[in-house]
Amino acid sequence: MTRWCVSNANILDAKADGLICSANPNLNLSGGVGGAFLLRYGTEMQDFLYGQLRTTGRRFIEPGNSVTAPPCGSPYKAIAHAVAIDAFYDTNCDFIRAGYSNAISQLTAASCRTIVAACLACGYGRCSIADFIEAIEPLIAKPYPNVDTVTLVTTNNELADAIVRSLSLESPLAPLYNGAEEDTDV
Repeated sequence: MTRWCVSNANILDAKADGLICSANPNLNLSGGVGGAFLLRYGTEMQDFLYGQLRTTGRRFIEPGNSVTAPPCGSPYKAIAHAVAIDAFYDTNCDFIRAGYSNAISQLTAASCRTIVAACLACGYGRCSIADFIEAIEPLIAKPYPNVDTVTLVTTNNELADAIVRSLSLESPLAPLYNGAEEDTDV
């Protein structure tokens, strides 16, 4: 059974095989996790995403879909850019569920056993905390073969606390971060 967790942290500091990045329909890395990725790792990812649109003859990605990308300089095996908003940043539970489902499937196909995931549509998207919890609740009950852990990561304390309280998820801080582990010996 896949274990779901929540962390209040910077997602790009999290250690995992795969990353679910929130994306806008045009795949612009202009803000949120995508913007932070662009600043940290450079333009290779943005070039890849625009190339995907050109190659497929599309100008945008429909809400609920995701595009999988190579690491582009990051420590992840693969990154799924999940679109859970429309062009006006509106969202609903179906967009969010489908975005996660497609992204998890794509990352599983890329051999990602551990996944860190942005809280889709909770930044620039207009998703309330209650609607987000409603959207992800059925996902948490579903088994994802070959996925050990999905950790929802947010910098929003209120959102992280509400998810933990409402869905009884763990909040594992120690194994999540890249870099040196904290010394717990006294």
